[in-house]
Amino acid sequence: MRNILIILALILLLPMTARAEKAKKTVLYINSYHHGYRWSDAILEGIRSVFDDCDFKIDLQVEYMDTKRFSYEEVADMLLRLYREKYRNEDFDIVMVSDNDAFRFAMEHRDTLFPGVPLVFCGVNDFDEKALNSGNITGVIENFDLGQTLDVALKLHPDKRRMVVVGDDSTAAVAIRHQVEAKVPEYKGRLTVEYWTHLTLQQVLDRLQTLDQDTFLFFIPFYQVIGGRYYTAEEVMEAIYERSTVPIYTAWEFLLGHGALGGGLISGFMNGEKGAEMALRILKGDKADSIPVYRKPIGNYEFDYNVLSRLNIHEKQLPPGSRIINAPDPFYELPKELFWTIIISLVILVVVMFFLTVTMIERRKVERKIKDQLAFQETLMDTVPHLVSWKDVNGRYLGINRPYAEFFGYEDPHKVVGKSAREVMRDRNHVEWAVEADRAVISQRDVFRKVRRKLPDADGSMAWLEINKVPIRDQAGNVVGVLSTAENVTKELNLEKQLLQSQKLEAIGTLAGGIAHDFNNILTSIINSTELAVGDVDPDSVTANDMRRVLKAARRGGRVVKQILAFSRPSTEGFTSTDVGAVVSEVLGLLEASMPGNIKVRSTIAGGLARVQADPTQLHQVVMNLCTNAFHALRETGGTIGMRVDQALLDDEAAGMLGLIPGDYVRLSIEDDGPGIPQDIVDKIFDPFFSTKDKTEGTGLGLAVVHGIVRSHRGGLRVLGREGGGTVFEVYLPRGDEAEEEHGGNGPKGRRGWAHILFVEDDEDQLLTTPRLLENMGYRVTALREPEEALIRAKATPRLFDLLITDYDMPGMSGAQLARQVSEFLPDLPVILVSGREDAATAASHLPNVRQVVIKPYDKDYLSGAIESVLEVE
Repeated sequence: MRNILIILALILLLPMTARAEKAKKTVLYINSYHHGYRWSDAILEGIRSVFDDCDFKIDLQVEYMDTKRFSYEEVADMLLRLYREKYRNEDFDIVMVSDNDAFRFAMEHRDTLFPGVPLVFCGVNDFDEKALNSGNITGVIENFDLGQTLDVALKLHPDKRRMVVVGDDSTAAVAIRHQVEAKVPEYKGRLTVEYWTHLTLQQVLDRLQTLDQDTFLFFIPFYQVIGGRYYTAEEVMEAIYERSTVPIYTAWEFLLGHGALGGGLISGFMNGEKGAEMALRILKGDKADSIPVYRKPIGNYEFDYNVLSRLNIHEKQLPPGSRIINAPDPFYELPKELFWTIIISLVILVVVMFFLTVTMIERRKVERKIKDQLAFQETLMDTVPHLVSWKDVNGRYLGINRPYAEFFGYEDPHKVVGKSAREVMRDRNHVEWAVEADRAVISQRDVFRKVRRKLPDADGSMAWLEINKVPIRDQAGNVVGVLSTAENVTKELNLEKQLLQSQKLEAIGTLAGGIAHDFNNILTSIINSTELAVGDVDPDSVTANDMRRVLKAARRGGRVVKQILAFSRPSTEGFTSTDVGAVVSEVLGLLEASMPGNIKVRSTIAGGLARVQADPTQLHQVVMNLCTNAFHALRETGGTIGMRVDQALLDDEAAGMLGLIPGDYVRLSIEDDGPGIPQDIVDKIFDPFFSTKDKTEGTGLGLAVVHGIVRSHRGGLRVLGREGGGTVFEVYLPRGDEAEEEHGGNGPKGRRGWAHILFVEDDEDQLLTTPRLLENMGYRVTALREPEEALIRAKATPRLFDLLITDYDMPGMSGAQLARQVSEFLPDLPVILVSGREDAATAASHLPNVRQVVIKPYDKDYLSGAIESVLEVE
């Protein structure tokens, strides 16, 4: 038995092996027209039908010349270049072409593109016998039997005496006209012929209105482009058919069904089949020249039933064996497709009946498994993270899932069954709401969606639940209970609160930054003017003392402005590899020397701490601000301030609460055992200018600046209540790569008074004061208000200036733009950029000629030091 099976398997595999061993042949087919032109598409279908069922594995490659839309002269040279490059390394066994343009192209360029390759043509009109002299060529001529069509037309319409040939002036149409002209003399005396081959479609339609009834039309495939739209031969014929009152004949099968009555029609599909058969003979070894060119018309008599009915022509008048399209089927005949559809439908119906019977049997088996499925559903319900419960119409629990039981402190969910909400929940307010909501769902069919309620869990911690309640109905639609689901959204609400706080701080920070910029300009003018005034009065006079107090107050205002800027746009300049423990130790030394006796300071700094990428000065400010806050909380009662630096690993949940990504962080904790922060103001403590202290004790910017600095370091900050009373601030900073120690030293001071400075400033007060300060330092100064004028002056006298000092924020042209344009013709002229905003440094970072950025407000000493450092380097 096994041997018989092996033999059968080998027999079945033999055809597959044979098919797998077919020889591969490569054929190039060049189509004169485009894909979608039904005549040439039919030729290609005929070719494929023969190649698909032959002894070779044919790799048929198709190219379209598109000469219906473009003239042959427009595309021939372009296609020659394309095919030369495309098929440079390709060897074809046969080249096939369809219609006159592709045949002409192949004849002109075959020696260049496909030397020695046999050529087979299809659908060529008005064939020139001289073409065979080139050798290695054969094919199918597109000969249509015009006599057949004319004989039928004169028989069906004995009163017709004139034929109008409608076509265009394309290559194929001209060739077809020559074939018509060769046949017409045989009908001399019976028929006159007129040619409409150089008219537009609209002109043809206009002439149809005056056409005599002794006329019929002979339609050659005719294409038009009207208003940028391409009209196919079928669309043109349909347009003519709508306007024509005379019959239309043609010789091409693909035009039937679009208004043509019919005639002796040639088939593109049969032309393609014939050409492919010739190609197979060549592939099998026959010489192309030994295969005679096929010259007979290939087609049948075909007519359109709809047009016949319109012209009142009966089918009996047609030639025997004529094929008629669109003819209605007799009621007593069933098409083959319909017959098999009915048979298959009956088979399907029997199969369905069989499966229905099997299904009914299986249903009884399924019913026996319901108890098992209920147990599975209970397990599934317990895995759902939401709190799920269902009650009857009396408010008694029918069941709960495990998360619901754990939230309310029950180990076994089944212990809740039969109890009411008052027996399960501790929060009386929530119990009353739940009872009323259940009553509304049952009596009024109300549905509760996403109702948020705050209530304690089993541990007494407050949690926010998002509750849904819907009625449970039986099969009759009656309400038999209430289904409740609740999602614990405490974490999401906390994150939402953080987002709102961050957005609020960002908005306030933007406003504060703008105000700080304006104050810097004002303070700069005050400082510069006061310094000039101090130099003009007696140093020991009352006026000089007053002036010095003004300077002191202005500089203090400058420090306040810097705090505002630190909050609104914390700078990332000065970031380096920093030891947080070292910063805390430095602050600890300052605090121990300044704290009163009733306040103790303790610190714990873990060993082997990772370094962070940070600005040590800004971290120093963070620690000082937080410790100052703790001092204010303890100064009346005394207590302990604790500082701790260690490393923390944040998981997804902890990092999400802080708005960070999971990973390793350095944690700085500062805590006190004071009275703590009231819950009603916790969300406000990081707001700028919010303070619980007396207005003489602080600006309300301390914690806002801390928040801004931590955010600029890509860190996180949170405030917690301390167990036993007090407050804990925790700062999380991402670990940074180890950086090399920066070494620097103060260079020698530069010389004053030897440089000529070009000073550009749009603020009038500073334009009047700063140049005087510079002149007092001994520099020559050219002060200008317009940056455009400064650009012109620098171009005119390129060797006059040694330094350019320009404001950053100016109308029309910013200081950075001025520096960039100056560098184009004075690349060695150093530039100092002055601004009231920290982000000016970022704007200047890509400008090599900007040597330094001076942040307003500045005084004489600060400006002098900046100038000297730049000129010394130069």
